Amino acid sequence: MGSEKRTGIKAVEVAARILEVLARAQKPVALRELAAGGQMSPGKVHRYLASFLTSGLARQDPDTRRYALGPLATRLGLAALNSHQPLHDAILLQRQLRNRLDETLVLSVWGAQGPTVVHVEESSQPIIMTMRIGAALPMLATATGLVFAAFLPRHFTELLLTAALKVEDGLNVFARDFASIEQLIAQVRQQGYAYNHGHLMPNVSALAFPLIDRAANLIAVMAVMGRHERLNPRDGAEMITYLIDAARGFSR
Repeated sequence: MGSEKRTGIKAVEVAARILEVLARAQKPVALRELAAGGQMSPGKVHRYLASFLTSGLARQDPDTRRYALGPLATRLGLAALNSHQPLHDAILLQRQLRNRLDETLVLSVWGAQGPTVVHVEESSQPIIMTMRIGAALPMLATATGLVFAAFLPRHFTELLLTAALKVEDGLNVFARDFASIEQLIAQVRQQGYAYNHGHLMPNVSALAFPLIDRAANLIAVMAVMGRHERLNPRDGAEMITYLIDAARGFSR
């Protein structure tokens, strides 16, 4: 029985190859790039894409005509992540901290587009800003992005950091060169968290903490978001100490 060859549906295997190319891409890709990556003809890939667009497995930019993973693919990926025990534990910690602090907590993992929001626990206070599940966060304009830069191996983050330095998108970024980024990374590693104020919205601050497992792997980044008068290194020193301890306790 162990050597019995399993039979399946060839079309599903072909579809998986195309979806894998989309998943590996760092940005929306053209039809010819998908065809080359999947080693298929453009006509064959286009027929699959028509079904992907209808089902939500893929989406197409109306201006560039390029393709990326769609909302259904995002939901499937998030469902798989949520069944992963370390991430499940991270969500439980996030919920406990929301209940204790009554602040909005945002959990992100590393995805194809960089830091990606996978779970949000809202506070009972008026919502300051909406963090959409599945959204990719800027590397150099969020505390979450800075923690990923500090605690992931550089080969994961270098392309996105380089791109962030080149793009003029109006974001209020932390740094404009790699020397400044290295200084920030060293500071985040030393203090155990990253902080930003007003980079995405005026008067909104964020504190982000790494959640690392026993094998020293970064599982996720947990960010606390709220009004600046409460979330800042001076007035929120006691809260920060508590959150650092909670994040470090995750690995235990």
